[in-house]
Amino acid sequence: MLRALSLYKNRCTPPSNSKSAAASNFCCLINDTTVALEHEEEETVKKSRFVARCAPAVTFSSAKEFIDRVSDPKARHNCWAWCGEKSQRSNDDGEPSGTAGRPILNSIEGEGLLNVVVVVTRYKSKDAPMLGAGGLLRAYGSAASLVLRAAARVEEFPVVSIELMFPMSELGSVQSLVARYEGRKEGSGTLVRNGEDYSKGTSVTLTAVVEEAFAAGFEAELTEATNGAATMSLVLV
Repeated sequence: MLRALSLYKNRCTPPSNSKSAAASNFCCLINDTTVALEHEEEETVKKSRFVARCAPAVTFSSAKEFIDRVSDPKARHNCWAWCGEKSQRSNDDGEPSGTAGRPILNSIEGEGLLNVVVVVTRYKSKDAPMLGAGGLLRAYGSAASLVLRAAARVEEFPVVSIELMFPMSELGSVQSLVARYEGRKEGSGTLVRNGEDYSKGTSVTLTAVVEEAFAAGFEAELTEATNGAATMSLVLV
């Protein structure tokens, strides 16, 4: 899934021998994986029902909207955790401290997921026995893992917005290069063209988004294809 903006920090440095002008701006990334859609699973532990729901959530505000929507005010506890790219949050919702939100968050991390929110709602019958701290840790963690493993997943490919400027004489060369990248599959350097401006007469401006991990390579090919006549720059949005 292509993201409109790059929301992910660089996780490695460019090669020391890179001569690309964009080498300091682009580098290889570890792509992030999240759940594709909302999903629900449940399991029963000693007469307590644990209903687990998950959803993709890039920001905590979107996670909070999901938490508020699926939480059941009639249930004893609606415990949750959210794991974003740069921050995490969790809540025990009345369970003993550290016995619910933290194990849910641990399950998200253990599944290698980011930008995910999980809510585990506990329904306890009147004759249900006490689970104890250890039992709660295992039950909430198990319910969270169950829903995450059953949910469909999608890999997110960070992208950056770019602007190409080149003489009209290089239009054919640039269009050919852009078309090749447009034909690539997601995860292999695909490019999405936004628009072209021919108003200057002798030069052309083309805007697009390209997968961040392949931006430096695209710039190098652009320079070679136009003998340095075309330039590429980042567009901050």
